[in-house]
Amino acid sequence: MISLSLILGMLAGSGEGAGDLGSEGTVQGNATFYQDPISGAWATFQVGLPDDPMQYKYEAACFDENNGDIDCFVRYGLECNAGPNGRLVWWSSALKGDDNPVWERLSEAPTCIYSEDPAAFEERLRGEILRAFQEAPIAPGSVTLQPSPHTLIGAHTNVYVEARPQVFEMELLGQSIRIEVEPTEYTFNYGDGTVYGPVSTPGGPVPEARWGEQTATSHVYSQTGDVPVSTTTFFSGQYSVNGGPMIPIDGRAEIASPSQILSVWRSESRNVADNCLVNPSGVGC
Repeated sequence: MISLSLILGMLAGSGEGAGDLGSEGTVQGNATFYQDPISGAWATFQVGLPDDPMQYKYEAACFDENNGDIDCFVRYGLECNAGPNGRLVWWSSALKGDDNPVWERLSEAPTCIYSEDPAAFEERLRGEILRAFQEAPIAPGSVTLQPSPHTLIGAHTNVYVEARPQVFEMELLGQSIRIEVEPTEYTFNYGDGTVYGPVSTPGGPVPEARWGEQTATSHVYSQTGDVPVSTTTFFSGQYSVNGGPMIPIDGRAEIASPSQILSVWRSESRNVADNCLVNPSGVGC
């Protein structure tokens, strides 16, 4: 039989996920977690109430240093994934004050204990994941202008952005995290004070023969000059913990693209009767 203090030492001392233990049970989904007053471990069993005539202890189930709880997963289809450093254990109880206590097992299958409150840990982990998502080195969208680097007043300048899904692997609070991001919305800043978006369409290229035509993300300039054109891409994300299912991230990241300088020109047309040989000082000569 492994003592409570030894089990607690194993839990609290392994990995970065172990933290300060709380003092009362909390609710996570449909599971209420309680803290054992003797060992400090968190579990779904409520044990050690002041007027309880029983005493309790737990021992590791199917655990060894090489395979962890993998044998329990094979035997019972169980694993501890609600918090850091979870262990599958057998809980037993016996009457207090008995010199030779008779311990009786409390369940037909092992249950999980944790080194800290699983609900509080998951909330902390979600916060770390959101922060990592928003600070991740997400590559910005690539902006293309048609035509470029010059355009004309009164004509539609096509602007579109190309952004790609990206994946980031990292370790947070001792857990292996995978974050997947994908572009979902775009804002276009045309550089003359006009902003379009956020919109779900990134726009797209048109053949050179159609330059000047209106597109979903094109813009018409009314003054000449150099303007900085840029876009902001909004990325949504999802994450998995230790290879588990993908979970949507509550929030999104805004990634601005570098500005491109576009020169807006004015076009003029004139009727010319002479060529430059006849009139060397004529228009265009």
